[in-house]
Amino acid sequence: MSEDTGAMVARKLEEVGPSVAVALEFPMSEYFDVLRGLVHNFAHGQKVQTIYITSAVPAGTIQGSLEALEIDPSNIWFIDTISQMIMGRREQGSGSIIYVESPTVLENVVLKVDYLTRKLEDGPKLVVVDSINSLAIHNDAKMLSEFLHILISGLSAKDAYPVILSIQEQLRPDVHEMLNLVCDQVINLERI
Repeated sequence: MSEDTGAMVARKLEEVGPSVAVALEFPMSEYFDVLRGLVHNFAHGQKVQTIYITSAVPAGTIQGSLEALEIDPSNIWFIDTISQMIMGRREQGSGSIIYVESPTVLENVVLKVDYLTRKLEDGPKLVVVDSINSLAIHNDAKMLSEFLHILISGLSAKDAYPVILSIQEQLRPDVHEMLNLVCDQVINLERI
């Protein structure tokens, strides 16, 4: 890749603008660079609030990773679908974490996103789904497709930037095909 991955992610989101659903495909080795691009380069740079849906790693762990990368997580609200399932209880976190009982309760995720988009101050929001690979493990393809359709269509009227993260090494062909159907753009960061 010719430019820094974080800068490339921010540039791509600026190019597509709000209300365009984007799936980012990248190798696992680029995960933290993509995270920096989304949260630091794009969201902080554009003064966009972030709603981060996590289904692979607990929100507290992601907050700690952001702090280790010297990225301020104070303007990020998390919807954590994994902590209760893997720990059987909620981990201690800040007031910026909303817990959902399981990554299989997708209707609650949509309700929590809707709640946060109304609760947070006006202006555009970055809504990150991390990751589609993990959600595909916990849900069948039809349910996952319906969830993404509902989530994306609900965000299109709210001046939001819906972004779905996808780890290439873990991406099943049927999930890749679904992303092509439900997203406006699928961007493979290795091919840019």
